[in-house]
Amino acid sequence: MNIIKHGLRFRGSFTYRNRTDEIIWHHAEANCTVEDIHSWHLNNGWIGCGYNLIIYKDGTVHEGRPLNAVGAHASGHNSRSVGVCCIGRYDVETMPKEQLDAAKQVQAYLKGLYPGAATKRHKDVNATSCPGKNFPFSEISGASAGSVDVTTSDVQAQSSDDWCARLQKECNAQKFSKQKVDNIPGPDTLAGCPTLGRKSRGKITALMQERLNALGYDCGAVDGINGTKTQAAIKAFQRDYGLVADGIVGPKTWSKLLGLS
Repeated sequence: MNIIKHGLRFRGSFTYRNRTDEIIWHHAEANCTVEDIHSWHLNNGWIGCGYNLIIYKDGTVHEGRPLNAVGAHASGHNSRSVGVCCIGRYDVETMPKEQLDAAKQVQAYLKGLYPGAATKRHKDVNATSCPGKNFPFSEISGASAGSVDVTTSDVQAQSSDDWCARLQKECNAQKFSKQKVDNIPGPDTLAGCPTLGRKSRGKITALMQERLNALGYDCGAVDGINGTKTQAAIKAFQRDYGLVADGIVGPKTWSKLLGLS
């Protein structure tokens, strides 16, 4: 199992657990990236991403906070638990096989590290519906403890961890905005994003393609050309997020891409 590190920049220092009694499972309640979660949690006033591990729909496993660091994911239980989050909305979605298989492997790995830890859902310890009625908890929690070979790797330079900053900078460069380039999406970022028509081209179109690809909507090559494959990806994204599937990236679609609503 490979754990991908994103080089997240936290606003403060970690504290570390002196015991691990629980493995707590969550869903993101969104189709998003580690960087999205990190941004949202920073906006909550936290030091950054509150989960220790995040599992994407494609089965890749990602680090949020270091595995032995105290997280921010389950009130009253953070100091003695590992927090694992599966990307998706499992009140309304069904987990893909690749993600389920990875979650079982993560569970086996964590049980091997912390054999005395109880496996729980977020809603078992706090007043929430997380991780959703469709979350396959019994299948994941039933994974047997075992030896799992683990490697780590870093996200390549120019990855999605600075995507918002690059979008902000490009919108400024093209005179759509005069916003602060801080890599934190907000109202100014949204206001500065131009509407992209069905045949848009250019650097902002490329950034839109990059974002859709990162969220699991396949645009193909990030070439700045809003062609047939990109149009299909935009419409699929819009349908999944309850928007009019017209292939036009306007304020409502940008808002979802930015993780603002």
